[in-house]
Amino acid sequence: MYGSAVLRAAIPAVVIVFAFVFAATPALAGRVALVLGNAEYEHTVPLANPRNDAEAISAALSDLGFEVFDGFDLGRAATEDLIRDFARAAGEATTALLYYAGHGLEVGGVNYLVPVDAQIRDEADLKFETINLTDILQLMERENRTNLIFLDACRDNPMAGNLARSMGTRSAFIGRGLARVDTGVGTMIAYATQPGNVALDGVGQHSPFTSALLAHIATPALDVEIMMRRVRRDVMDQTAGQQVPWSSSSLTGSFAFKLQEAPQVAPELPQIAVLAVPEVEEPTRSETPEPVTDAPLPDAPEAEPTPEALQPEPALDAAVPETAPEPLADPSPVVDEAPVVEAPLSDKEIAQQAQAELNRLGCDAGVEDGIWGRNSRSALERLSEHAPQIELAGLDPSEDLLRQMERMDGRICPLVCEATEDLVGDSCVRKTCPSGQRLSSKGVCFTPQTTTSRSSSSGTRKSSSCFQFNGQTFCQ
Repeated sequence: MYGSAVLRAAIPAVVIVFAFVFAATPALAGRVALVLGNAEYEHTVPLANPRNDAEAISAALSDLGFEVFDGFDLGRAATEDLIRDFARAAGEATTALLYYAGHGLEVGGVNYLVPVDAQIRDEADLKFETINLTDILQLMERENRTNLIFLDACRDNPMAGNLARSMGTRSAFIGRGLARVDTGVGTMIAYATQPGNVALDGVGQHSPFTSALLAHIATPALDVEIMMRRVRRDVMDQTAGQQVPWSSSSLTGSFAFKLQEAPQVAPELPQIAVLAVPEVEEPTRSETPEPVTDAPLPDAPEAEPTPEALQPEPALDAAVPETAPEPLADPSPVVDEAPVVEAPLSDKEIAQQAQAELNRLGCDAGVEDGIWGRNSRSALERLSEHAPQIELAGLDPSEDLLRQMERMDGRICPLVCEATEDLVGDSCVRKTCPSGQRLSSKGVCFTPQTTTSRSSSSGTRKSSSCFQFNGQTFCQ
């Protein structure tokens, strides 16, 4: 009877504890994301993968505790409405994220995201047909928090050709791919490829960049900056080095999409240890309960004891090895994760990433092919001239050199234009000459001379003999 009473009291407590432990974990508070994927463009060639990419990222972020505002194949008006909802939800967030897959344009150093209904015929359409990326970044950076931006929007854009034709000589301001954006403190921007280059849409279900991102985003306790190194390495392997993802970070702390998973710890149940205590034998259902009465009962004849009854009953506090539960194994203590040890880069990977960084810093290392030749060494020399703080052990690349360059922002090497070009902003634009003049190889406008045959006006001189030399006509 005693054991049954304890058991009945313990069961509700056990149910409550297990219900608490195994209840569904709610979304992590303070995480919001804006996910946009545009593929079905109305006025240009559709893309294959952006919608697939965005839908997969949206699902992954939702599983990781983000409140996701997602939109697929949206026009400009619907995109603006979604951005407004995201901005309101992000007001109290500790982490805000933007993911965009689709067409993008860079004009004059400004990046534009292209909705599916955009029709871009000239420069004036940019303001009314596209979404300025800077506007979204400003909304995100109003609060002091972690801001993460992932742009898989460097795909080759045929609309850039139409825009270039309408801008004429000013088409030099149209970039190939997206431009680098200066970030505020606490922000990281990740591009599918280095600024100024075009990313691949991919031949599978996802682009190379998004495929690599999905492979690593749910790794427990993986810092986002370390994650981007893994993404970069995967994309370079997938594209044979043609595409090199690039990121710019001013994060001041660590961020992991998935927190370290603590081992499942069985709830402490000291109260259920009594479940193993032998119970005092209770009457069976066939036995008649004793009547409740105040009158003394007559003595019942003693029954013949059975062999089982002759066995001594174990004491309640005695150890019963046969029925005692095995002690629960102590759960592994939760310890801080050891630092993630990155696999060392190969010499070619170091050289290729160093070339990409030198180009980003404006030092013109040329083609990013991992072959460290004269152009790469000259670029490194230019960097050392304009960044004396960099420590060089030689003119060959190393991981230490790569890390030093990754911490540098902006253009370090000044832009040097050819003699036939003028420096306009951050671009070299070919010089133009007034009508009727030509541009020499030295960058000087000149008026070409027109030669007419000379004849004697008085009739006393004979027709002169002329000859040409070095492009000019001489007459005697």
